[in-house]
Amino acid sequence: MKRLIQKCLLALKNTSRRTRFFLFLFLLAVIFTRFYNLEGTARFTQDESSDLARMEQYYKNKQISLIGPISNDRSKVFSSLSYYLVMPFAIAYDFTPVSPVYGMAFLGVLTAVFLFLLARSIDIKKSGMAAVLISVWFPLVLMSRWAWNPHFVVFWASLALLIYQYRKRIGSIAYLSIGIALGAMFHHHYVALITTAPFLLFISLPMLRKRNYKSVLLLVVGYLLPHLIFVLFDLKNPPGLFFGRYLTGGSTPHVESQMSIGLIVDHLKRNVSVYLSAFVQNSFLQLLLGTSIVSLFLLEYKKYFYRTMTWFIPATSIILGGIILDDFQIRYVFSSLAFLFVWLLIPRKERINTALSNIIFFIMILGSLLTIKSQLTISEVPPSMRVFTKASQVIITTIKEEKLNNANVAALASHDDAPLAERYRDYIRMKNTGLRAASEYDASEHLFVITTATDEELREDKSYAMVAFKDKGLRDIFEIEDSEWKVIWYGTN
Repeated sequence: MKRLIQKCLLALKNTSRRTRFFLFLFLLAVIFTRFYNLEGTARFTQDESSDLARMEQYYKNKQISLIGPISNDRSKVFSSLSYYLVMPFAIAYDFTPVSPVYGMAFLGVLTAVFLFLLARSIDIKKSGMAAVLISVWFPLVLMSRWAWNPHFVVFWASLALLIYQYRKRIGSIAYLSIGIALGAMFHHHYVALITTAPFLLFISLPMLRKRNYKSVLLLVVGYLLPHLIFVLFDLKNPPGLFFGRYLTGGSTPHVESQMSIGLIVDHLKRNVSVYLSAFVQNSFLQLLLGTSIVSLFLLEYKKYFYRTMTWFIPATSIILGGIILDDFQIRYVFSSLAFLFVWLLIPRKERINTALSNIIFFIMILGSLLTIKSQLTISEVPPSMRVFTKASQVIITTIKEEKLNNANVAALASHDDAPLAERYRDYIRMKNTGLRAASEYDASEHLFVITTATDEELREDKSYAMVAFKDKGLRDIFEIEDSEWKVIWYGTN
């Protein structure tokens, strides 16, 4: 690997001034689209607040644990690998809400570099077009600006495929590294198995035919190592939280209990729609994208059967694999992204095939340009992280300075869709500030409401949180600068 890095640096040194300037612009664009206005747009829901609290706990206790993100319905537990990947940034920024997002954005920049190097190594003629796509591509920008465990899969996939591209220069150890990187994807989201397993099978078969058993063994061992960690954890902690939970739980979470032809057809339509929306958001462009991908596949699968299957199956297997799931989300598609990217980059002799692959690139570039402004300026989960942090600090400071006991929080009469303010609770408690539970509004003496409404409007609110405080005194109103949000404090004198 060290030799490969040295060769890359030497190759960069030997490039023309024009090429180095282009690379500088590419890196500048990637850094901008990954880091600009993160506090104003990055999502911070209860998933992220609970993750942040758990990361801080692990750091303070100097704790190494495999337990990471836990789904809201408590049905799935994921690995803590995503925590440790961004923890240096969380530590550096004192576990503020935006701190893990800085780590995610940094990994997003690395992912972009991996994909660009991959593009140059496959077809240098397409590297310029690939660079433009990488800079603004909707899914890459989305993942880089949201610190959520499913979003790490593209980092590992792009790293694995880059190593695979340079495997002959690296040597046998490359196959172990490829396996480990692809296996690590499973730590962030279990559906990655549907994508990575077919790819491993397709690249192993030619090596088996050539009796290159050592490389296949290294590939398999590398792939199994990240999975074996779950097995060892479950054996040490019966009945287990990972594989053991699925095997002994009596039912598999989010898997349809009964399938029918009609349900299969409905799920297939759903999956195709979600799959295309993962790459472009515009419905018309989705239709063009789907038609172009299918057309390219039909033109190539007979003449270039093995090559096509090696990349196309991992790029689309989630569509069929997801049929058994009762729900299908965009995040399930992300493990496929790098494989689709490589398949489109492969040099083609036929003009129509080359034209189709280029058209697909242009469709995704155009679709991404239509969404990039909103991705960099609008928070889809209000209030923004910047407002959230300021509102939380107001509550923390007030409780500590006024030495308040029995305080509580709520998010009412606003665009915030979590009235019990769970994410505020997680973060405020991290700062050694006590709060009553969401079930204890009637036993609380003070209530801080994060809202865009007025005092009069809140007193008319029918929510459980306001019932006990409808006739309580208004202690203060804290306006959050540069926003319509405020914190209203009710309580006894």
